[in-house]
Amino acid sequence: MNRIEIEQAVLNEIHTLPLDKVEATLKFVRSLKVTPIKKRPLGLLKDKVAFELGEDFSMTDDEFLQS
Repeated sequence: MNRIEIEQAVLNEIHTLPLDKVEATLKFVRSLKVTPIKKRPLGLLKDKVAFELGEDFSMTDDEFLQS
């Protein structure tokens, strides 16, 4: 979807909501402007575990795909 299609879809949905929900939606949309995006680590163990591969480690693409 492009921006215009998204905006139109949002407007179509808004028209079906009761006034209190429309007000809550507007409040939420306005909060998106000022709320920083919180980045979260990828994976549950990120920054909790570590590993190293030995200098003599080697694996071909085929070996990797078969494992």
